[in-house]
Amino acid sequence: MNIYLIGVIISIIVYIIIGNYAGKSVKDIDDYYVSGRNATTILIAGTLFASMLSTNGFMGDTGWVYDGNITKLVMLNVLCGSGYIIGPMFFGRYLRRSQVVTMPEFYGKRFNSRRIQSFAGITTVISLTAYLLAVTQGTALLMQQLTGLSFGICLVISFICFTSFTMYSGSSGVILTDTLMFMIFISATIVAGPFIFQAAGGVSSVIPNVISDPAISHDMLSYHGILGQGESALDSMIYAITMGIVWLITVSVSPWQASRNLMAKNEHVTFRAGVVACICTTVFLTFLYFIAVAIKLINPAISPSEQVIIWSCFNVMPKFVGVLVLTGVMAAGLSSASTFLSVVGFSLTNDIYDFNFKDDKAKLRMSRLTMLIVGVIALGIAYIMPPSIRVISWFASTIIAASWGLVAFMSVWSKKLTETGAFYGMVTGFVVFFVGKMAKEFMGLPLNNILDPFFLALLFGYISIMIGNKKGTIGKEEKIFINMMLTVPEEEKSAELFKRDKLYAKVLIASGALMMVILIVFWAIPYNNFMGVM
Repeated sequence: MNIYLIGVIISIIVYIIIGNYAGKSVKDIDDYYVSGRNATTILIAGTLFASMLSTNGFMGDTGWVYDGNITKLVMLNVLCGSGYIIGPMFFGRYLRRSQVVTMPEFYGKRFNSRRIQSFAGITTVISLTAYLLAVTQGTALLMQQLTGLSFGICLVISFICFTSFTMYSGSSGVILTDTLMFMIFISATIVAGPFIFQAAGGVSSVIPNVISDPAISHDMLSYHGILGQGESALDSMIYAITMGIVWLITVSVSPWQASRNLMAKNEHVTFRAGVVACICTTVFLTFLYFIAVAIKLINPAISPSEQVIIWSCFNVMPKFVGVLVLTGVMAAGLSSASTFLSVVGFSLTNDIYDFNFKDDKAKLRMSRLTMLIVGVIALGIAYIMPPSIRVISWFASTIIAASWGLVAFMSVWSKKLTETGAFYGMVTGFVVFFVGKMAKEFMGLPLNNILDPFFLALLFGYISIMIGNKKGTIGKEEKIFINMMLTVPEEEKSAELFKRDKLYAKVLIASGALMMVILIVFWAIPYNNFMGVM
């Protein structure tokens, strides 16, 4: 039997066993929706990073690096990682204090408004179902290459894997399997790195060899990367910064990221998990991207470029290590799929329509049935629709932040935000982003950089908020909720908890300083010496 097929089968069995083990501990809605609000730092950090990375990170992003865009992604990820710090500090901890089970429910309670909760639920379902579709296709395509089975069969296997344990165990299973997958793909990448670097001439030789190789443009390692047709260095930098800001807001307030704060044992866990996720986003992904750069030295003609990691698994690494890496990449896709399916299922049951369940058991049954139905629908669309993983992923993952971004932060920090203003802002942001993105992708309108549909959505959303604020008022129930949300619980005031927070902060600062030194010594200085700048 194909060793890669064996690896896939074993990993899937392990995920299903763990997920279903977690399902046995589900006793009520809190267990199912928010894992009993008792998750530790490593579990929250694991589910944050695992659900964010997906197959797009291992395939789409590394392919983009291989094509000459490592500097853009490193800059983008620094800003993106900052969202894991800003999010918990300025939104996530207040979200946790609200004691809701979904983010749309938070908006419903914050503004005492069923229509806002329903609209937020609808946007969640639309965007994350699309994202679920993308990662399902990506996971199936990867599984097809590993096993040699047909795309349809691989889709079904992928569907059975993430749907079975997600449907049964809810968040309890998702965060456990996410964290396991997180550990697998990080460990696999770290183990694989030395084999790639050795094949490229040694880790210390990668940068000099890329710079001096006549078959590779030295712009690959310049501050702007290899420029596209008609693209200037300034355009490249603006793109990296603007997309970094987009992702900073996305990881701060999107339900597939920020809702993880609801599961944390305490709000200090949200800070610490954010630190771990930030370090992984900046340090680990930079390491992964340099693996893609090293592969460029080994084989500069891989096509399509999204296959760089897969090609190296088959052609450079020892077979066992290759199996470990590829199952890790697949795990990244499955973890994202399980997260998106759970969030969609929760919103369909809890937010869009008030079902008035007679008890928690009825709500649990409906939640599980809803997840099964959503999974089947995504499976059918994934089979019929041609894969467009990168386009769908970037669209689906950011539309909620475009719709909710301003409202999320203002719901905590603005004393003037009314229900009418919040609703107008959400709807306008969603519509402007959707229309703008369609016009950009399918009509070729030059909506780039600061004119990106995301920023247009924020601008027009803010204008709509200001208009809506003049038409509404803040009610008594809203004021009570705001006061509760802004009051620090007594159990969160322990000096020992803050002492541990400071330790994480010091680790974050130290890792950033160390990364800066490494990049300057091993990248910037050799490159500038070659270019005659120093």
